[in-house]
Amino acid sequence: MNEMNGYNVLAGYIGTDQSLAVFRRFLILNARNLLCMQAEIINLEHGLRWTIKKDREAKDSLRNLFEYEIRALKGPHKSQDDDEALLQFARLCQLAPANKADLSILRELTEKNDGSGDIWLRGREFETWEDEHFDDLTSLAGCYANKDAFSKFIDNMVRSVYHKHIGHKYHDPLSVVETWGSAGKRKPIINYPDSRITRTIDTFSTILASILPTVAAFGIYLINDQVTRMAAIVGCTLLFSTTLTLIARPKRAEVFAASAAFAAVLVVFVGNSNGCGSGSTS
Repeated sequence: MNEMNGYNVLAGYIGTDQSLAVFRRFLILNARNLLCMQAEIINLEHGLRWTIKKDREAKDSLRNLFEYEIRALKGPHKSQDDDEALLQFARLCQLAPANKADLSILRELTEKNDGSGDIWLRGREFETWEDEHFDDLTSLAGCYANKDAFSKFIDNMVRSVYHKHIGHKYHDPLSVVETWGSAGKRKPIINYPDSRITRTIDTFSTILASILPTVAAFGIYLINDQVTRMAAIVGCTLLFSTTLTLIARPKRAEVFAASAAFAAVLVVFVGNSNGCGSGSTS
């Protein structure tokens, strides 16, 4: 498979499964470009100020008017290019980081199917998706950055464990438009839609939201000693806030409010319950 055919096949996969749209941002090159433009404008600004100063100090009325012509010629055009580059760099920095699971599939697709381990990329292109550039890579799909920690964990487990042992037997490989896939032999990959994983996690979260307060209250009911009960409330509240942070992406204020409400419910329950043993105290 030659290099252009290899890019054709890879483009077919990326166009079919947008989660594979992982590209470099070239942040260092963009930052260097900004620094060079900034240095050039600084020197232009210094020259412009010096010229304006001389024009203002001159007694010639024509030189006083020439100050505004210099400003019109040298000022706006260069600064506009710099502003566009600055905004472009800001947008690049806001792009979502690359997903390691998608990146591993993308690396797999750059290899040949003959089992030799050779790749069709040539020269420096070989290093495009290597680990040394991971911080410079971005997933244009952007969904991975918005996932909570638990979703990322499940996503990695599905791709690394489930796919390895079970998934590849029961799921069909991702199909690519033949026009793009016919450039050479293609290594089949299996796509696990985020929608299915999200529905599974939402179902689990709903069940857990119902079970966690009930189990906490039942556990505290079985404790007779009041000091131990209060310690259990602290532990359950800590578990609740940790679970909330892992499963959802709440704001700090929301975590404090939900944890305070959870603890308040348990405290009220303790105040109205004497436990299940004979040694309980009110």
